[in-house]
Amino acid sequence: MSSTRVSDIIVTFTESKSLAARAARLIIGSERHKLSCEANGTLRATFATPIALSQKDHVRLLVSYRSWYKPHDTILLDTEALLASERQGNRRRELQITQDRVSIVFGVCPEGQPEQNTEDDPVNDPDGPPNGNLQPTTETILQICPRFRILVIGKTGVGKSTLIKRAFGLTETASAHYRSSEADIETEITSSENTLFVLHDSKGFEPGEDRNYDTAKRFILNRRSGALKDRLHAVWFCVESPRAGAHLLDPAAEDFLKSKQATLGTIPLITVCTKYDKFVNEVEMNMSDQGIEDKELTESTSSRAESIMNENYIQSIYPLAEKTLPHIAVSAEKGYENTLPKLVQLTYSMVSQWVAYETAVVSNMVQRVNPALKIQGTIDIGKKSLKLGSNWPHKADSLFLGYWMALSSSPNFAGHTVWDCLHVIHTDIVRAWNFPTPHLLSKEFRELMVKTVEDLHVPNAPNPASMLTLSGGSLVAEISAVLAALVNPADPVVIPIVAGLAIGSWAYTVYHPSKAVQQRFIAFIVDLTHVMETLFIITEGRREKVGRRAIKLAYNAYNDSAVKVWAHAQIELYCEMEGRDTALEMIERLIEPANSEDNTNYRVNFDKLALDPANLSQDEPW
Repeated sequence: MSSTRVSDIIVTFTESKSLAARAARLIIGSERHKLSCEANGTLRATFATPIALSQKDHVRLLVSYRSWYKPHDTILLDTEALLASERQGNRRRELQITQDRVSIVFGVCPEGQPEQNTEDDPVNDPDGPPNGNLQPTTETILQICPRFRILVIGKTGVGKSTLIKRAFGLTETASAHYRSSEADIETEITSSENTLFVLHDSKGFEPGEDRNYDTAKRFILNRRSGALKDRLHAVWFCVESPRAGAHLLDPAAEDFLKSKQATLGTIPLITVCTKYDKFVNEVEMNMSDQGIEDKELTESTSSRAESIMNENYIQSIYPLAEKTLPHIAVSAEKGYENTLPKLVQLTYSMVSQWVAYETAVVSNMVQRVNPALKIQGTIDIGKKSLKLGSNWPHKADSLFLGYWMALSSSPNFAGHTVWDCLHVIHTDIVRAWNFPTPHLLSKEFRELMVKTVEDLHVPNAPNPASMLTLSGGSLVAEISAVLAALVNPADPVVIPIVAGLAIGSWAYTVYHPSKAVQQRFIAFIVDLTHVMETLFIITEGRREKVGRRAIKLAYNAYNDSAVKVWAHAQIELYCEMEGRDTALEMIERLIEPANSEDNTNYRVNFDKLALDPANLSQDEPW
């Protein structure tokens, strides 16, 4: 029997009840596909791999409404009528059918188009929450602010393309079209490699040329208000670090900063001084010409360059803005790996202060240079309490406690199985790290992490007094040593707990806040966060897709490390204390981010391993 391949689905409602729809699932046989809801009530989904539809298929659409009197509806599609409805749309062929006052449109793949093997969206959960009443915190956040919107201003050659590529983890190919000479500030620049950001690119301000300046101001003023998802969330104003006494800013840039308050309002503006390495080299040469000894030169160049840069910046900016505006000096060159993490940290802090919590979370999700900030963001999401809106039936306007809060008496988990509860926690943690892979949300990886905490007993736990302080930095030292023993390009990575092996019955029992259950929840959060941190360290700076091989390497590196042994030994000693959330305190202590020095130096340890990016992107079986 012949079939028609479809690439996407769009569902609209012919009645005003469209705004009551909040989510839907398309079910074709045993396959399930999640549809997202837009602000106007339209439901849509794009399929990673085209779906073949035939008359024998049973196709259902399950719609969830915000209405309390009709929370769900099932629409059984007439597949014969649907396939017979193929027609030419505005720009493509479509299948369109209207049933129960609901219009359903499928996009038809052109004949001869090869089957796609596109990765699923790593942000959306292909498995979906097993119980609709437990919604990941990140899902609510992404409904409010689905993407971080940033404007980057700077002249041609200032280094914007490199900055974007490094900060957001894009490949050369994906960032090739970020050319200021071709910039149209109104164009929304997005990337399939990192779907959570929208870039607007502005040409720099040239002396005597007012058009770019006026265009940028008009764009910013138009984006200051409106729905949070449409507003401008931050501006990076890129200027090249000055040389040999040259002015930091030209007249047009000075005019822009003079009008900063009137133009931007509360939109965070950060001046990014690019190519800082060249500035430091010039400072070093000047110091060498002054006869400073090599040893003293090495020790003092960095601090001297920083002092000169700050002095230059303050002298240039203060007369314009009557205060010191935030600035960061950055370089993409080797030896300056700590500069971009500082930029995204400053951006996160300013967006938190001046825009919205949800936007700050997404700004952290989108960055791919600062693992310590990722850990802090993971904690923030786990602790975040939200006031529930109309998209949570029967619970509107009530307060939802963060899933990590009060594990001993969490009202969120009442009546749900342990698997359901761990499912939403897993989704939130994985989304916080935003890796370019669907495998971290797969059923196989979920089961692997659940099986990891089935038995917490540690027969030969190390004495913490004899070990380094096991947080962030020591994890780097530990897993770099373990990885060196694990990596063999010719061999597949074998995980000690076979994915697909049935997990224990405890995971399917109804959640009860016993000590044993609390310990497993603590271990699950700690273990998954450290595996994410390990995966980040292995893959950061490489920007290729993350395959199952890299995930298995990260899992084994943490699973075989003393860090896990020590963490589980601490969790075995866990006990509740009246008046304190001891479970949350233990989680935060065990996943505490690396200090700044460790965060600066961790890349050096892993570069020595020379992990092959091609191997890390391999999708070998679990």
